[in-house]
Order: sequence, then structure tokens, then C-alpha cells
Amino acid sequence: MKLANQSFKDNIKKYGRQLNSEITFNDVTIAKESINKIVPFFYTSIFKSVMCGLEIDSNVKIEKDTIIDAKIGVKFENSDYEYIYYNKYKVYSCEVQEDTESYRVVAYDKMIDAMTDFKLNVTYPITIRDYLVAIFQELGWSTAGIPAAFVNSTKLIKNDIHSDIKYTFRNVLDEIATITGSFICVINNIPSLKYITKTEQKIDEEYLSENDVTIGEKVFFNSLVFSRAESDNIYRKDTTSIETDGLHEFKISDNQILSTNDRDDFIDELFTYLLTLDFYTFDIKSTGIMFFEVADSFNISVHNNNYNVVLLNDEVTVEQDIEEHLYTDEPDETQTEYKYADSTDKRIDQTNFIVNKQAQKIEGVITQIRRQERKIYYYNSRYRRTK
Repeated sequence: MKLANQSFKDNIKKYGRQLNSEITFNDVTIAKESINKIVPFFYTSIFKSVMCGLEIDSNVKIEKDTIIDAKIGVKFENSDYEYIYYNKYKVYSCEVQEDTESYRVVAYDKMIDAMTDFKLNVTYPITIRDYLVAIFQELGWSTAGIPAAFVNSTKLIKNDIHSDIKYTFRNVLDEIATITGSFICVINNIPSLKYITKTEQKIDEEYLSENDVTIGEKVFFNSLVFSRAESDNIYRKDTTSIETDGLHEFKISDNQILSTNDRDDFIDELFTYLLTLDFYTFDIKSTGIMFFEVADSFNISVHNNNYNVVLLNDEVTVEQDIEEHLYTDEPDETQTEYKYADSTDKRIDQTNFIVNKQAQKIEGVITQIRRQERKIYYYNSRYRRTK
């Protein structure tokens, strides 16, 4: 959760607020008068790396690759401005908008550094944690956000599985996040491996209207499947839960870390962790909450019930007022033919299962960023249509 005092949490629920925003770079500060709109956002799915972004409609040009600081302030009755601070961002693009003669600036946090070709010189075998440390160091990141121990942190990568297959560092971070049941993201400017984090925060009708709340399906897992080459699967499952509640499967397909003959080394620890999770999908629109971060868990109190949720997508739009859209979609549904799967690995030459990423034409940084920008446009448009 972002740093916000109790006064901010109490007062953000009230109307009659005054807003301020500031962008600082190279000892220059752009104040509210020159910022027409500012939109912090992140979008992700479960157990991935996360790149937070910032879209700004600015009357001042900010050059590409500039490092900027951003903060949004809210002034309540009889108070000074209280600010929410965001990560440092690197400007990815700055384009003139001819209709307004202002600049559309798009910037991303440190995760954009990982959108480069993967190349790492380490000695194998190496633990998952040491591998992650080496990646952070190669990217010039602090390693302070890597826990001393986490799910599968001591498991071994025994040989080079990520070189020469057209991977970016972010592709590798995605795979590490998935097999450790975590999110790799930037928290308070520190790249971090983060788990779903309970905040004990309750969001009720003081923050939102019941008409702006959708509670979806309950998410939990009673089966874990590691899949490679589509049909070669190993699994763990909770038979009792499946008989009672139906199959709720989490399937990891063609993860290079699980491409060897030692996949079953990783499965039990991750399955044990998955069994501890349950939360609801949701979609809410509010006049501003602002203090949640990716993978924060909180309660929504609505319709005379409390629902535990985990935040995976957030978009805050600050213009004349604040509008915030928070939601988590249901994970993709999969169902494995267990009669063709096994609980342990078949000892077959691992090279048969390395996915040919060159043949799959993994998209590079430009394509991935453009997809992200299309998603920003889509959600901005969807939000405006629902207002």
C-alpha cells in the first residue's frame, strides 16, 4: 500500500476536495496549471512482472528518456495538500496533440529497463533467488526488494535455459514470478518480488456507490499443472476440494524454468502456497482511493457482505476531479485431462521440451509497449463510456 496517513484515508472519501499535481525533472517542476490531465496506471494478471505507467497531458514538452517524479495532492477542508507519491518514471514518448497543442507524455517505471534482450553471465547450477539477484544486478537495480526466502527460492536452475531464444529480461522475470507465485514490480522505487499482501483496509459505501460495484467469482485453486509441449503434464490436486467445489486449476505452460526433467522439484512448494489463496474478482469505480498498490488485498463491504479482493488493475484519472477504476479479472480457465498426466516427471531428454521461442517470434520492446498503449486507450474509452 502506498504511503498515506490516516487523515488522507479518512478525508479522501469526502467531497469538496481541491486537487494538485506536480511533475519534477532536471530541477524543473511542472505545476497543476500546466498539467491538463495525469493518469497513473497498472494492468496485470496473476503472478507476473508488472510495469506501472503514467500518462500526462502537459502544456510543457518533456523529452524522451527523461526521468520524472510525480505526485498528486488532495487538499481537504482546513488542511494543507496531502500527497500521494509515485515511482520515478522514464519518459517513453512525448507527442504533440494537434487539437489541443499540448503534449501527450507516456512514461514507465524501472520495469521498462527489463524490456531488453536477455543476456546473463552466471555459473550453473544456481538457485532461483541467486538467479533473480543476478538479473537485478545486471539491470543496475537494487536487490533490497528480494526477500531472503520465498516460494521455490532455493530450487536450482541447472543450466542456461534463457539465452539465445529471443527472450527479454522481462520474459524471464515473468517466468520467475509465475513459478514463485509472486509479482515482480517496483515498490517505492525499489524493484521487488512481492506476494499478495493483506492491508486490513475496508472499502465501503463511503468510498463508492453500490451502483459502481461488481463482485464476480471467488478465485481459489485446488489443482496445479505444469505443462510442456501441450500434452506432457504433471500435477498436484486436492481431490476432496475438487469433489466438493469443482475443479479450479492453475496451469503453467511452457515455462523455460520448467522445461527440464526436474519440474517436480518445483511443484509441491508452489501448490502448498496456492492452497492458501482465495479472493473475489471485482470491478469498482470510485471518486478516488489512490493508496493501493498492485497485489494489495483489501475488503469491499457492499450488499451487506464483505468480499476479500486482490488488486491487479488500477487506473486513476485526475483532471478537474478524481476518477479511479480498480478491478481484477477472473483467471483463464483450464481443464487438464488428468488420465494422461502424472504426478512425477518422465525422464526424457530435456531438449525435446525447450520451446522454440524464435519460431514463436516473441515480440520485442516496441510491440509490447504499443500493446500497453492500446490497452490504456481501451480502458480510457471504456471508462468514459460508463460515466
